[in-house]
Amino acid sequence: MKPGLDVALALDVGGTKLAGALVDDRLDVRWYAETPTPRSPQGGDPALAATAALAADLRSHAAEQGWRIAGVGAGFPEYVDDKGRLTSREVLAWTEQPSDVLAAICPGVPVAIESDVRCGAIAEWRHGAGTGHPGLFYVALGTGLSAAAIVDGTVVRGARGEAIALGEWDVPARVDPTWTGNLESFASGRGIEHRHAELTGTEVPTRDLAARAEAGDPSATLLLTSAGDALGVALADVVALLDPPVVVLGGGLGSADSPVRTTTRDTYTARAGRRPNPPPLVTAALGARAGLVGAALVALTAMATPATAAD
Repeated sequence: MKPGLDVALALDVGGTKLAGALVDDRLDVRWYAETPTPRSPQGGDPALAATAALAADLRSHAAEQGWRIAGVGAGFPEYVDDKGRLTSREVLAWTEQPSDVLAAICPGVPVAIESDVRCGAIAEWRHGAGTGHPGLFYVALGTGLSAAAIVDGTVVRGARGEAIALGEWDVPARVDPTWTGNLESFASGRGIEHRHAELTGTEVPTRDLAARAEAGDPSATLLLTSAGDALGVALADVVALLDPPVVVLGGGLGSADSPVRTTTRDTYTARAGRRPNPPPLVTAALGARAGLVGAALVALTAMATPATAAD
């Protein structure tokens, strides 16, 4: 490996998995590592200890190779304001701002913190399924559910940095008139698992439910198709409001070939097709890697404009 190389340290912090990479200015991944997200009653990765340990491991590997970390970018599954500060504890049991945690590990370099779904949107727009479009509406369907829009090349953050909460929408009554929770608790991976547990008393990973559905299990099929139906309705409603040039479905579950994705597309096509030339609904080209690629892009931007990085 080339000594003296400048690299970005990129982190994609999720509720299930922590992923990190050392990435050069051509977006070539020079080193990759991942670890499960530790859980506690208070939330994931208490005090961001595992995130810090992963960043420290990446820093050590860079030093062994003679590479210089020139910037840090990290995406988190929380609300993030325009200063790069986390403003929620929906998923993680953080006690100190990640910008401070990461600055202590990599002192003297710019650190940029962003919402993980906005990282995914940036990556898909610049290097994935949104390439060539003036913007997109990006949906991250995995352990949770969130979304982000890019309009005319600008990421839509909202006044508080909270323009990501597609999962807070209601579930349409035509899909399930008895459901009182939000869309995320119905259609996300964790939501599907919890719904299955309520029906059977046992939690089964979504990927196993998908395998059961493929084998003809009617209960698993209903859980997955109802999730896709609810999401398809929601995306058609988004299009009616925002009219983006393309809708990109990503995240681990959204990118996977399963009844969730198939039903989402079918329902969306039927509803959005009421108007001519609806925006295409496409699968994320970068798949579950979009968040990490986006974190690298955020880091590279911070490296180029260090004055805008989080303090």
